[in-house]
Amino acid sequence: MQSTQTIDRTEAAPVGRPGLYAVSLNALPWVMFLLALAAAGTFAYLWQTSVGSQAAESELRAEARRFVLALTNFGSRTIEDDVDEIRSFASGSFATEVDELFGQETIAAIEKAEATSTGRVEKIFVQEIDGRSASVFAVVSEEVSNKNITEP
Repeated sequence: MQSTQTIDRTEAAPVGRPGLYAVSLNALPWVMFLLALAAAGTFAYLWQTSVGSQAAESELRAEARRFVLALTNFGSRTIEDDVDEIRSFASGSFATEVDELFGQETIAAIEKAEATSTGRVEKIFVQEIDGRSASVFAVVSEEVSNKNITEP
C-alpha cells in the first residue's frame, strides 16, 4: 500500500515580522525616489535663483550704461534736453547735485563755448546688489571739446 503525505507549506514558513533587512529592501526604491525628487527640487530652485539674479544683473548693467551715457554725452545745442535726461536718473542728494551743477549759468557757459562731451562705456562692473539698492562701477572714455580747444 502506498501512503501519501501532504505538507502544509504555510506552517513551514517562519512566523513573525520580516527582518529589518527585508523592510529596508522594500523601502529602498521609495527612499531613492524621494531623494531624487528633493535633488530635482533643489536644482530647480537654484537654477531659477541663478537665472533671476543673472537677469537682474543684466538689467542693472543696461540701466547703468544708459545713466553713464546720459551723464557723459551732451552738446551745446541739446544741453537743455541732455540735462533733463540726466535729471530723469537723479534721486536723493544726487538730484540736488544735478540741479546745482547744471544750473542756468553752467548751461549758458556750455552753449556759449559750443561745448560737447562724448562718452563711451568701456566696461561696467556690478559690485553689489543688496535688496533694492546696488553699487556699479563704470569705466568710461570721454572726449570733451569746445570752440577754444583745437583737439578733443
